[in-house]
Amino acid sequence: MAIRRLLTAAASSVVLLPICLDAGACPPGEPVLAFFKGEIELGSGPVPCKPDMNDCYYGGKIGSGPDAAGIITIDWEDEDPANRQVIHTQVKSAATGEACDGPPKAAPKASKAPPRKAQEAPKPKAPEPASDDNNWVPPEIPCTILPRLHWEGSDPAWNKEAIEFLKQEYNPDEVIDGFDWHVIVRFNDVNRCESAFKSLEKVLSQCKESDQEKCHTHKYIKAIEYVGDEPEVRRQSGRHMHDPKVHKKEEL
Repeated sequence: MAIRRLLTAAASSVVLLPICLDAGACPPGEPVLAFFKGEIELGSGPVPCKPDMNDCYYGGKIGSGPDAAGIITIDWEDEDPANRQVIHTQVKSAATGEACDGPPKAAPKASKAPPRKAQEAPKPKAPEPASDDNNWVPPEIPCTILPRLHWEGSDPAWNKEAIEFLKQEYNPDEVIDGFDWHVIVRFNDVNRCESAFKSLEKVLSQCKESDQEKCHTHKYIKAIEYVGDEPEVRRQSGRHMHDPKVHKKEEL
């Protein structure tokens, strides 16, 4: 990964990432975009990556964490063993764009009460307010597919061509791009979402290589997966159609 990342050249590297005001839970296996503390090529030689550089965020999944210090271990998409420990504020859910939660806050220590007089009856405790963390509910998102692009995706012209193909071929209701090797496509209609997934899956399943990285059965896509509930789960819960006017989104 370090070599391939060093070859990435894009002026958008200095574009600030979207500011996410809310944090979200990122369980193990969650697809994320995380800051890689390495170097990047901007045309005048390699420079150290900084957290506000868009091209320094790469795809992976949550391996474990966060630990007590807020560090999350990332399983990088290309299996790079380097720089896997990333602070939770620099790890964002691929589905919502929210920064991942840090470690649970420790409960405050109870203060020692002064001794009571023998005849003093204990005062009843007031009910504790409900914790915002316990009441947090993940935002409802449309049926979402996460296609993973071939390594050529780091080339801006090739990347644009791949995005245009997905738009023309499947006409999704929403496309979130700007990443080297990912694109997020969303469908309000669960049937259209499933149809697009199966169409891509059929082409990708033709790969006979033992090393999936060598497969180019699809010109642009090397792998796909659902993000969030799959179509059948949505049907069983009566969520065949997603209405963006009803569900206020907090996404990229």
